[in-house]
Amino acid sequence: MKRFCLELWAGLLKLYSMKHEIYEKLYAEFKDALAGVSSIEGSPIQSLSETLALCRKFLAQLREMMTSVPFEDSLAEIHFFKSVKPKFYAEKIYAFECYGLAMNKPVGTGEMIRVFLEDELRQVHRFFKQYAFLYQYYRAGEAGLDSQYFLRGADLPLPLVPEIPDPNPDFSTAMDYLFAKFIAYEMLQQEILRRIGVLDGKVAPSLTKEAGLKWTGKIVNLGELIYGLYYTGQFNHGNAQLSEIVALFERMCEVKIRDVHHTFGEIRERKVSSPSKFIDSMSAAIRDRVDEDLRYKPG
Repeated sequence: MKRFCLELWAGLLKLYSMKHEIYEKLYAEFKDALAGVSSIEGSPIQSLSETLALCRKFLAQLREMMTSVPFEDSLAEIHFFKSVKPKFYAEKIYAFECYGLAMNKPVGTGEMIRVFLEDELRQVHRFFKQYAFLYQYYRAGEAGLDSQYFLRGADLPLPLVPEIPDPNPDFSTAMDYLFAKFIAYEMLQQEILRRIGVLDGKVAPSLTKEAGLKWTGKIVNLGELIYGLYYTGQFNHGNAQLSEIVALFERMCEVKIRDVHHTFGEIRERKVSSPSKFIDSMSAAIRDRVDEDLRYKPG
């Protein structure tokens, strides 16, 4: 009986890992498609239209994946609505917010634009304060209320229920939209700060753009690399701040890491396979190349 339970548990872990990899692959495709839209010069309305079309397409694929294979248990369902769906939906919210920035930006001096951006930043901060308890729950990676927040059909006291734009009970929970909005507003916060940095002349040109290079890997892999450099003290004799390293890689790679703490949460969820899966794969690739070079090859 004990052996059967162990085999069943191992099978569930394998299934969970496979589904997680499928979701991550779809998200990587989604981000690549969005990068293609953002690189095209066009009007804000054209950019928004193309982005929303991609959001509809990939959210439909995500929903189809979810419904085609039922969740094996409540933990898998919680993971989907807490960590998977929100980051897809966040791109839709972020697209609307960027459109608002573009359309509402005043035509005038740099100081006028700065005042506008700082006011937008204050609105983001007000939103985080409005949902202070839930935002802290999101940032800290808490799990105590997950069964109420991220299981479909769970009852939640009315004062705690935020706006829910997706009324479909099969594809929404009490809090997945709010978590998506947290992700989107953190992205928006970084974008506003970047624009203020451009006005101040503090944002350096992208090195990868000049070299014709572009980061096309998963963002979580880049986050893993950043954490590896941070925890091994590779910058400033170990005195560099994590945020400084993140900002450096965002400039070099022309990517938005969104929220590095959220990225570390995704790394923690890799415990089924390995928290350092990307670095492990790099290590294996280097070893294979060294072995190949050292292998005796007759002339």
